[in-house]
Amino acid sequence: MKHAIPTIQDVAPMEPPVVVVGDVHLSPEEPEVTQQFLAWLETLPCSCATLILLGDLFEMWLGRPMQTDPLPKAVLAKIGTLGAGGMRIAFMPGNRDVLFRGADGVDIEIWGDPVRTTWGERRVVLTHGDQLCTADRAYQSMRRFIHGPGRALTRIAPYWFMRWLGNGMRDLSTREIKKKAVATMDIDYGEARRWLEAYECDLLVAGHVHTGVHHSHAGPPHQDVMVLKDWEHGGGVVTFDAEGVRLEPPLPLQ
Repeated sequence: MKHAIPTIQDVAPMEPPVVVVGDVHLSPEEPEVTQQFLAWLETLPCSCATLILLGDLFEMWLGRPMQTDPLPKAVLAKIGTLGAGGMRIAFMPGNRDVLFRGADGVDIEIWGDPVRTTWGERRVVLTHGDQLCTADRAYQSMRRFIHGPGRALTRIAPYWFMRWLGNGMRDLSTREIKKKAVATMDIDYGEARRWLEAYECDLLVAGHVHTGVHHSHAGPPHQDVMVLKDWEHGGGVVTFDAEGVRLEPPLPLQ
């Protein structure tokens, strides 16, 4: 069954260097990931003009009140410092932080999903990636609710209720993932190619499924799909600079 091609947001062509990162899943339960990510951010000012956060930066984001919690406060303060120093920061909410709409004192662009832009000679689609998991019908139904009727609930629900709901949904998600076949949770690469053709692009960058793979289709037309790896298992970044576009692990800490 063919799915509707989502409406795409166009962003002006970008000058290098551009760095894309996602699926960091920052949480108090994984302090070493937070330390690694903060240290990695320290390496960026000399090698990054635009930082794109491709969703699931946080394991869970339940609304603006979370910005005062110790972990997000420290991370957002560092991101804010990078922005104040002239780095462009863009955030595309993922399924874990779908409610993120910015933070006080942080200069950050909030993007829809997906986005189309240009890197040099490459025409690029950026997406969190969950919309491409077409075989997981239960998840897609839940996603439609969260992005539809569920969004109205988040606007009126008190914060304590959102915390209770968020913890419950995270526990449910963990149990459901254990029951699902791995193939149903991967990106549908046929669908990814259909997006690229519909958007007249040749490179798609996604996260969500944590595989850390680079799929190349010889064509014609030549197409590439680069998928970020989650930071609990080493992480991954996509970099566009004078040498081209590549998928690689984060730079090792000095």
